[in-house]
Amino acid sequence: MVSYANKRVFVTGATGFIGGRLAERLVVEHGADVRTLIRDLRQAVWLSRLPVTFVMGDVTHRDSLEQGMVGCDVVFHCVGVGGTVETCHETNVNGTRNVLDAAKAAGVSRVVYLSSSAVHGPNPPENADEGAPVVRTGAPYGDSKIAAEEVIAAFSRQSSSPSVVILRPTFVWGPRSDWYAVDQIHQLRQGTWQLVDQGRGTCHAVYVDNLVDAMLLAGQSTGAAGRPFLITDDQPITWAEFFQSFARMINVSTIPSVSSKWVRLYPVRKLDFLFDRMLGLLDAHMPNVEPFRFLFRASHYGIRKIRKAVGSQTGFGDWDLLKYARRGRLNTSSARTVLGYAPGISIAEGMRQTEQWLRDQRIVR
Repeated sequence: MVSYANKRVFVTGATGFIGGRLAERLVVEHGADVRTLIRDLRQAVWLSRLPVTFVMGDVTHRDSLEQGMVGCDVVFHCVGVGGTVETCHETNVNGTRNVLDAAKAAGVSRVVYLSSSAVHGPNPPENADEGAPVVRTGAPYGDSKIAAEEVIAAFSRQSSSPSVVILRPTFVWGPRSDWYAVDQIHQLRQGTWQLVDQGRGTCHAVYVDNLVDAMLLAGQSTGAAGRPFLITDDQPITWAEFFQSFARMINVSTIPSVSSKWVRLYPVRKLDFLFDRMLGLLDAHMPNVEPFRFLFRASHYGIRKIRKAVGSQTGFGDWDLLKYARRGRLNTSSARTVLGYAPGISIAEGMRQTEQWLRDQRIVR
């Protein structure tokens, strides 16, 4: 049984969905002395209801980190952003390096880093565990998480303190989640959300409180230092079952579907993009070369016709099509045996709590 009573804890990303829930439970359930890194006070309205200490700063500025971590026992590094390659690298990679250096300077004993199962790509092999290959796909978020883990590995080879534990959760859902609660309801209500392959793919959910349980265990486990751990609910269901639970909350009976075969057109989609760029360059730099422009436009038209003939375009990118189509298990036995992790909240109970929160917020009526 973990306890953070009278422990001083530093949390980055506490204005977000996961970090905010972690901070709340550390205070309410454990009586911990919690310090939270705040970049923008406008984002800290929900967090301000808790008796936590705000430390103004940013993971890209090491000085604010080091000052906030003084006297702390554990750091939970929850910051992670999407966006451009530059944005992801600056925050997810350089920010992680700053957190580690500041934690070492402040004498912190343990850092828990919130990575992502995205390091294994959208379609990891059957029964994949933490030893499965990491896959760089060109997606800025996933690739930056891989780079951040490489920073951690290099740091750990050079220094034994603080010890670092890496958690790789799958997608995280529950009350206060935008992507897998609020947005789902809005899109289902508008009829813009779609299943992939009728939703037959395997949904590896992780409810936010189950993830927080794993984080709390990782902050104190003696055998976890230097290791990564995949974290899921270990209750695989289909994506259809998962999204239909949200649909029932608003009395939506049918969810449209698209085919994952669309991802097979990836080379054609790349050619489409390439022709767009080449036509733009021709227009800008060779405006008088009409035969070439006609040839490119004709080829571009043919590519577009091929795409249209296969089926209607979907709002999903290649990554999501592969993720939602994947069938198979993930292996979280290391988290169970080393951390002692056992998801305490079932998907059914998580849906009940999420629906109650959505009703409290008048998102569902």
